[in-house]
Amino acid sequence: MSEKKLSLQSSIAWNSIGSIFYLGCQWLMTVVVVWIAGLETAGILSLAMSVSNIWYSFAVYGMRNFQVSDTVGKYKNGTYVVSRYLTGIGAFAGCLIYTFVVGYDPYQKVCILLYFVYKLSEALFDVYAGIFQKNWRLDYVGKSLIIRGFLSIFSFILLLLTTNNIAITFGMMALLCMISVFTYDISRVGKLDNIDVSIEIQAVFPLLKECFPLVVYTLLSSAIGTIPRLFMERILGNYQLGIYGSVATPTLIIQMGATYVFNPFVTLFAEKYYNKEKDRFLSVLGKCTIAVGAIAVLGILGGKLLGYWGLKLLYGNEVASHSELLIPLIMCTILTAFSWLLCGVLTAIREFKGLVIGNMAAVMISALLSFPLEKFMGMQGASLTLALATVAEIFILGLFLWKNIEKQFK
Repeated sequence: MSEKKLSLQSSIAWNSIGSIFYLGCQWLMTVVVVWIAGLETAGILSLAMSVSNIWYSFAVYGMRNFQVSDTVGKYKNGTYVVSRYLTGIGAFAGCLIYTFVVGYDPYQKVCILLYFVYKLSEALFDVYAGIFQKNWRLDYVGKSLIIRGFLSIFSFILLLLTTNNIAITFGMMALLCMISVFTYDISRVGKLDNIDVSIEIQAVFPLLKECFPLVVYTLLSSAIGTIPRLFMERILGNYQLGIYGSVATPTLIIQMGATYVFNPFVTLFAEKYYNKEKDRFLSVLGKCTIAVGAIAVLGILGGKLLGYWGLKLLYGNEVASHSELLIPLIMCTILTAFSWLLCGVLTAIREFKGLVIGNMAAVMISALLSFPLEKFMGMQGASLTLALATVAEIFILGLFLWKNIEKQFK
């Protein structure tokens, strides 16, 4: 069933092209929603994204880096697939309960749930993408992202224009992307491996148990940036949340662009670490760090030179008048990218304790500072909260990484 592997360079290229295209489509939604439906609806989109991101973290269970760094094949591909369907069902149940417990109005609840179904299509894709990555067939990943990115933005624009109803729009996006996963990704996985899910059930629960610290870390990680936005919706309202989300979305290109560069190296981190190839391990880590740093410099320069003009071109004067939010948000995304790099490395070397402690500390800081800083500083308070929380996280993660390097390569 094996097909020839792509070179590392080709894999990174395909992964980067597809990922950037998909991210661009996600970002374009936040622009189009302002053009077509206004900032109030943009606020609903931002709210749906914020809530869905928390439960999406449970759906993916923090397993992608674990899966691709399982270089000895401890668990079969079918085990990972079955586990993803189980965690996806559990995540939807959790999101459903959450939306009814928290005091959202009925329309907000429907929007959150439908958008989360759309996110579940990403969660299912993620486990198949892990199989592609282990087989160095990231061209399949890139092509899948391009297909689903096109379906997402096409249906988003068409339905929002014709219905002016973002709930219906979310529903169509979810349907089309689910169809794409079942018709494209699953058929391509079949070319790489015979996956018989019926014989993998007995191994699922040991896998979920072993990865439980990862889902805790992932939930904590997503909450770091989500908590300030949830406070903002309560303190400042949907309108200002819509503005903040609109300004923030272009900065995610920097953050995700950095992750697309270093994510394919997670498998290499595991191989070099357990083979005790210290120089190669540190070399890969250094190159990834330099790449993230270079993207950070370009992002800050771009924000300084083109920030106001870009926001005005995309959203108009109403959002551009808040361009002072842009540079702090860029700094936050850069810090988050560095923290994600460290989290990926710690996952590859199975340092789960450090992952949980680092992210738990960041969540505590985010929860403690969000209300007072946003009450005092408004939208800038959310960015300052996120920055302080992420700096603390990076410091703790770095300490755990240094400790493991010293022990492993002693």
